Amino acid sequence: MVIELNNVRFTYGCHPVLDGVSLQVTAGEIVGITGPNGAGKTTLLHLIVGLVRPQSGELKLFGVPAGVFKERHQIGFVGQRASHFNRSYPATVYEVVLSGRTALRGFFRFFNREDRICVEEALGRVGMLVYRNVPVGELSGGQQQRVMIARALALRPRLLVMDEPTNGVDNAGIKDLSRLIGGLRDEGITILVVSHEPGWLTGLTSKWVCLDRKICSCNSRVFPREAGWTECLPARSEKIGLGCADSPVGG
Repeated sequence: MVIELNNVRFTYGCHPVLDGVSLQVTAGEIVGITGPNGAGKTTLLHLIVGLVRPQSGELKLFGVPAGVFKERHQIGFVGQRASHFNRSYPATVYEVVLSGRTALRGFFRFFNREDRICVEEALGRVGMLVYRNVPVGELSGGQQQRVMIARALALRPRLLVMDEPTNGVDNAGIKDLSRLIGGLRDEGITILVVSHEPGWLTGLTSKWVCLDRKICSCNSRVFPREAGWTECLPARSEKIGLGCADSPVGG
């Protein structure tokens, strides 16, 4: 089992974000996650990649409790705002992707030939190798997103976690991403994707998960809206956490 969550809860201040979430993801699966804004989707991914910890419940990665899991380089992560670079950001495409290898090498250590091979391989897979010496701030949003996907792939991860990876990507880029995901699946890489749009993942997902603080529905290859699971799909309109001190609510 790659990911195991059992009755996981998480709050920001007194705002409940995840309430008793249980989920299992096996090796080689592509799992799509959807749900309304504020449903806890991004927080769930942050728990899995180790940016935050569950406040109760159990989370295991590759069969190891998350609190003692040391092989974080086995997990590649592409965050929701991955492509938001300032135009003056002083790094090339190659340098940004190479920086992803620090999860394996650690800081203050020299990169070696293997690192460079992994970077060029990852850039080639996303069609960005010809841009290797271009400042990343000069790229379009879709190109920057490809660079960040390459940064995650440069680790040669066993698990790839992606939060709305099609944001800022044009139709041609989305088709390329779909083909890339299919190729990674064929290599046995496990993939977890948050997305509101099912089209680009058609025929790829092994199951969809509908999340609204709790798991509403799970284990269908059909996108929740097409399966009739409408109870947790509309965007939130209600005020959450009235009377609480201000704190972020994960999406």
